Amino acid sequence: MKTIKELISESLTEVAASREINREENIRRVYKACPELKDIDDQILNVRNNRFIAVIDKDERLIKRFDIAEEELQAKRDKIILRNNIDPEFDVIKNICDKCGDTGFTKGSDGTLKVCSCRKRELETCYENSGMADFTSYKMKNYRDDYLGDALGRKKIKNELLKVLLGLSESDEKSSLWIYSAAPQSGKTFLSVCVCKTAINLGKSAYYGKCEDLAVIGTDTLDDIKRIDFLVLDDFADSVTMTNNIGSILNSILEIRAASKLPTVLVTPFPKTELVNKCDMRISGKLSSARLISKEGR
Repeated sequence: MKTIKELISESLTEVAASREINREENIRRVYKACPELKDIDDQILNVRNNRFIAVIDKDERLIKRFDIAEEELQAKRDKIILRNNIDPEFDVIKNICDKCGDTGFTKGSDGTLKVCSCRKRELETCYENSGMADFTSYKMKNYRDDYLGDALGRKKIKNELLKVLLGLSESDEKSSLWIYSAAPQSGKTFLSVCVCKTAINLGKSAYYGKCEDLAVIGTDTLDDIKRIDFLVLDDFADSVTMTNNIGSILNSILEIRAASKLPTVLVTPFPKTELVNKCDMRISGKLSSARLISKEGR
């Protein structure tokens, strides 16, 4: 599972090639419109090549002669560029994206890095790699605080999840595990996916998955989600921890993530007390010290 930083890093070679192609195309276009400029540039290049040979031969007389010749040619070049209203930097390699300088990341006023809008392709690939291939339409801008007529409660939960993601929640040395408990059909999955996408947009590694799918996820992906920056496991229920060895798999994930204090959110329609009482005993102990995100205090 490749993170957004890895995907952007891999694309830098392609970006560099694109910049060079753009430069060459711009030079070709300018020379076609102004053959006189191409002739001058060819003369300058020839003078520089001859000067290089003179430097090797240590011929000071020729070196000076070629320096003077280049100065004269450069003066003519400047006049041609000015007369024809040509960009003086037409032959300079320029960034494709002015926002991020082709780094793939922009910095906000608060210093926070965010994936640049020019990396839409890499973002979509990362969302797919991170368990969200089926949620392409889920976007935070479409999350409605006033859905079901509970704007304050939904906004509070959204803000709490974002604080957990950003590490801004109140400190709790006991656990980096969180339980997001809310009624069925209240938009838990939508918000969970959007928060995971937000994490990726902020350059973090994140993964969204269903608890029941832990039994069929590949070994490499399981190893990755033990160490990513932010993990959300949806449809968590006590019955799930009792089937298909999921209790053992989840226990391993939570222990490794807890050791590194990496935030993990379990999304469920059940109250915390019920989960603590009925889950696999290895998971139950961890749930008892988990932080709770719930407008009803479930």
